[in-house]
Amino acid sequence: EDTPYESIGLVVKSIGRQHLCQLTQFLSKCMEDSPHVEYYLQWCLELLQTHGVYMEKNRGKYLRSFRALFRVVQSRYADLKTICDDNKYSLQFLESQANLLLGE
Repeated sequence: EDTPYESIGLVVKSIGRQHLCQLTQFLSKCMEDSPHVEYYLQWCLELLQTHGVYMEKNRGKYLRSFRALFRVVQSRYADLKTICDDNKYSLQFLESQANLLLGE
């Protein structure tokens, strides 16, 4: 998390192919517990945009790390979806209460 957000693309482009599997595994481990979801999603996006074609051609080598990353992204998505749904219902309730108070 020390890498500035704007520099993620440059760092990913400078990573050699021999380190892609370790980077993918590292991202999945970091994203699992970090509150900085957008930061790690940016890393994933840059990684796939830069090295995705190569990784797809050699998918057997990266299958385990892809699955780990997918599980974490899917889990974080489910967590955020729950939070957003709760917020939506809370806002709807508050709006209905305000409308009752205002007599609308």
